[in-house]
Amino acid sequence: SFPASFFTLSWAWIKINQSQILSGITVALAQVPEAVSFSFVAGVDPIVGLQSAWIMGIITSLFGGRPGMVAGATGAVAVVLPSLVEKHGVGYMFYAIMLAGILQMLFGFARLGVLVRMIPHPVMVGFCNGLGIVIGVAQFNIFKIRPEDDVDEDGRRLFEVGGAFAPFTNGWEWVDATMIGWMCFHIAIALFTYAFFPKITTAIPASLAAIIVTTILEWAFIRPIGYETNTVKDLQDVKGSLPVPVWFDTGNGYKDEMPPLNLETLGIIFPVAITAGAIGLLESLLTLELIDEMTNTKGNGNREAFGQGLGQFLSGAFGGMGGCTTIGQSMMNIHSGGFTRLSSSCAAIFMLIILLAAYPLINLIPVAGLAGVMFVVTYFTIEWESAAVLFGSMLPSSLRLRFGYETKVKRSDVFVMLVVVGVTLALDLAIAVGVGIIVSCLVFAWDAGTNLTISRAASADNESVVYTVAGPIFFGSIKPLLDLFPNPRLEPKNVTVLFDQAEIHDWSGMMAIKRLHERFESNGATVKFQKLNVSSRRLMHKSKDLWEGVNVFINEDVDVENDPLVEQDHRTNTHL
Repeated sequence: SFPASFFTLSWAWIKINQSQILSGITVALAQVPEAVSFSFVAGVDPIVGLQSAWIMGIITSLFGGRPGMVAGATGAVAVVLPSLVEKHGVGYMFYAIMLAGILQMLFGFARLGVLVRMIPHPVMVGFCNGLGIVIGVAQFNIFKIRPEDDVDEDGRRLFEVGGAFAPFTNGWEWVDATMIGWMCFHIAIALFTYAFFPKITTAIPASLAAIIVTTILEWAFIRPIGYETNTVKDLQDVKGSLPVPVWFDTGNGYKDEMPPLNLETLGIIFPVAITAGAIGLLESLLTLELIDEMTNTKGNGNREAFGQGLGQFLSGAFGGMGGCTTIGQSMMNIHSGGFTRLSSSCAAIFMLIILLAAYPLINLIPVAGLAGVMFVVTYFTIEWESAAVLFGSMLPSSLRLRFGYETKVKRSDVFVMLVVVGVTLALDLAIAVGVGIIVSCLVFAWDAGTNLTISRAASADNESVVYTVAGPIFFGSIKPLLDLFPNPRLEPKNVTVLFDQAEIHDWSGMMAIKRLHERFESNGATVKFQKLNVSSRRLMHKSKDLWEGVNVFINEDVDVENDPLVEQDHRTNTHL
């Protein structure tokens, strides 16, 4: 019969996708306390963060560019919202989140997701290490008592120095020593369950098993003997309802909070929207790259940008605070076996089920059990191999040879990694990545600028001299290039400079050619610049009016077949 066959097929489908579904449930459980905490960071009611978690989650799961990646309310976006909420109200925040979503979708339509390839590996390693430390330290909030009147002082501001260590510096009181002991017991049991439960069965993800075991221990053992630890309900009751568009939401009072949509409102929300959109995209695309490496698969950055933007827009429209990829939960999902869109979709759907119906059960979960699972995420997020790289790079070569310690990379790369970790802990993860990219670019420009060489060959009668330049000629190598040439007053007056082993990259490089020409000409020498490759000559040719009198436009034979810089449709055998 139809019902029997339907249920049979449904059960078979569930069995096939069991790991994906259970992984999604595990992620949803872990998202609850973080979504509540980030709501306090933004200065809004906890239901705002919880609504964001499932709206962002389902939209990015269906339309994003990385299967298995989880999105929701995050601290990275939350930290830029408190000032706007405090000064102008929650309605302006909703519009700012919607605008951030539009900007992110435009970023995806413009196919700018490829910019993530500009992030060097040392920055990625520093990103992982800093992220792991931040996730781990954040779990110590469970040992603190939140003040009753605290609204938006839970989290760090965008430029708060040492914000990563807020659990130790926020001034809140610690829970009593007995509760700390039982919480540590929960964490130990969660870690033990995660490590050894897979040896019993893999039918249930170890993370979910750890949450179930610690919940049972709380209510079947700890409370019956007269003790207790904080549960999800002690943090915030997660009961909610289906959202409606904010312009029609009278239940939460959002309808009366919405400002007129005009240029004045746009001027207020635009800076926040730009910041929230940029930070959200950066963290999401970095996580996409990280999961790509972990799973040996390839995500789509442009599609992810669109999915994030659509999720942001709908989150703001339905009373959410936006967000981006939740990095910790994404790592948890992958390590729990959730690598498809089904797992992240189940996380979002189960979060909605929690708000509508399952909240009485979820309220029973001890937050220490969830913290134990997040400590596992911390362990897998940190690149422990980088410690060996750091140690090997700091050792002198004699000791490395003596002990056979061959893990050295360039010390400048190690420096970049440490800078990213340090800025993450001192300021913010997104800021740290930006600083890391800038430092990497500066280091590369410095190194490339010192790779120039010049060889000199004079004629027997000392009437002519030929210089051969090798290396990149750009803004970072101009001074080294000019310093390498000897004093023209003491040199022969018939000068030829060959560039067959060099390449001009920018306006600064072209100006260096002109300055060399002027230097030799002012000392009575005749100078010719020859053997420029095709790309260098093309660059000079397009601005030839700026180099009038500089002899670089002599036709020369070009190996059309073998010169990689010659366009495929090139039909002549001379340079431009």
